[in-house]
Amino acid sequence: MATPTVDAPDPSRLRRKILMPLSVVVLVAVVTAGAAVALQMRGQPDATATPTAPCVGPPDRATPSAAEEATATVPPDGNGLDVVESGFTQLGSSSAPITRNSMVSIGAVVANTSTHTAHRALVTFNVLDSAGESAVLTTILDQPREIPVILPGERIGVGGQFWIRSEDGQRVEVARVNATVSGATWTATATPDTPAATGDPAAEADATTAGGITTRHLETRRHGTDQIDATVTYEVRSPYCRKWTSVGTSAVFRDDAGTVVGGGFDPTVSPSACLPGQHPGSTLLPSSLPPAAADTRTEVYQHCAPPDDPQQ
Repeated sequence: MATPTVDAPDPSRLRRKILMPLSVVVLVAVVTAGAAVALQMRGQPDATATPTAPCVGPPDRATPSAAEEATATVPPDGNGLDVVESGFTQLGSSSAPITRNSMVSIGAVVANTSTHTAHRALVTFNVLDSAGESAVLTTILDQPREIPVILPGERIGVGGQFWIRSEDGQRVEVARVNATVSGATWTATATPDTPAATGDPAAEADATTAGGITTRHLETRRHGTDQIDATVTYEVRSPYCRKWTSVGTSAVFRDDAGTVVGGGFDPTVSPSACLPGQHPGSTLLPSSLPPAAADTRTEVYQHCAPPDDPQQ
């Protein structure tokens, strides 16, 4: 009679049985994370941004009729966009050859005095010498700055820094800068909800808005051998539920009396610049900070385009 045998448990099989549920958990976690990333890529609120409750949708962008397109640059209610402040400072040596700091720093503030929302307004700086000729080294630098959205009543700053040409061995002197605004289209829809107050009246008073997105200047630091390079740190707060598209950052510099003495523009498109909620920001503006600028009076404007803008 054969002796009965009992199979002992195989340790490797036990390990496999234990590991199989764990692998399912890991797989589910990976799929879930992938779905979250996919949702963010489709413009959903970014989980890393501080939530703003309640969040709002973008300003309504109605498709203009043919008649409205034909009169798009005409103020819709007798008012419109105006350059209400501007100023400049020529930086660097007056002698040739070209040096890195042979620049002009320019700042301007555009106000929407209408009851309509302006879209894709263009701000152009014409930098002129005493003869009324362009003083910039290349006209490519003279291209307009675009402001994606200007809500009724908003005042939005735009900055720029341009290389200055030489003539007969001397740097051309900038006599004046003409800042003009044009090219906007308009919507007569109701103004969207504005950002909720932060609870800090002083912080709100120091903040600027552009398209309803609030930017508060934190610090301007000078650096470089000539102290005209600037690093500007700030805080951005968006009330919108979806991420907007960054189209650059402007700074407007003022002196102690509050007069605009220059500005700068950073075209860098940061993926985190126009996130929902509140987050920090920083921009580097080389050869743009005038000696007369009061560092604490810097104004920062984060330019963001709505996610449903057909031009983006």
